[in-house]
Amino acid sequence: METFIKSTLLIIVVSFLMYSVLDALSFINTPAPSSNIVQRTPTAAGEHVADPVRIEIPKVAVDASIVAPDDTDIHILNEALTLGAVHYPGSGTPGSGNMFLFGHSSNWTYVRNEAYKTFNNIENLQKGDVVYVYTDTHKYIYRVLSVRLAKDSEITVEFDDSQDMLTLSTCNTFGEKEERFVVEADFIRKESY
Repeated sequence: METFIKSTLLIIVVSFLMYSVLDALSFINTPAPSSNIVQRTPTAAGEHVADPVRIEIPKVAVDASIVAPDDTDIHILNEALTLGAVHYPGSGTPGSGNMFLFGHSSNWTYVRNEAYKTFNNIENLQKGDVVYVYTDTHKYIYRVLSVRLAKDSEITVEFDDSQDMLTLSTCNTFGEKEERFVVEADFIRKESY
C-alpha cells in the first residue's frame, strides 16, 4: 500500500512538472485567463486602493506588468502568474505595509509566454539596488536590503503594517518549488508622474 501511495504521488508531481514545461514551450494551450482575475479592492470609503500595475528593476532588466487578483485560491494565483508578476492579496499596497510580489523565472532561452521570465535574474540584485513599482498615478521607489535563497518551508512573509517594504519571490529553477529567491526592499519615496 505504501508503494502505491508513493507511486501515485510521484505521478502527480511529474505530471504537474511536465504540464508546466509543455505549457512554457507552447506544446499545449493554456486557456485564456478569465476576465475577472484583476480586481480593484474598494476601501471603506468606497474608493479604490492603488493597485500596483508594473514593476521595473533596471539592474536586472525586469520590466513586467503586475496582476492583482482578489482571491488567494491557488488556481487563480497560478492563472495570474501566466500574465506577469502577482500582487499577493492581503499583502501591503505600494508605499504601505509589506507588499508581496511573486513571479516565475526561467533559465531557458526560449519560452512562448514571456511571463515565465518575469523575475529572471533577481538573484543578482545587491543591497542598495533600486526597484520601481508603478500604480496608475505614482512611481514608488524601493531600495534592496537583502537577497537570499531559502527553502520553501523556511519562507514566511509578514503582512503587518509595521514596516513599509517590498518582498519579491521566485523559484530558483522553473517548475521547481523547493527553493526560492527572496528579495526584501525598503520603501524610500513615491513620485507623481
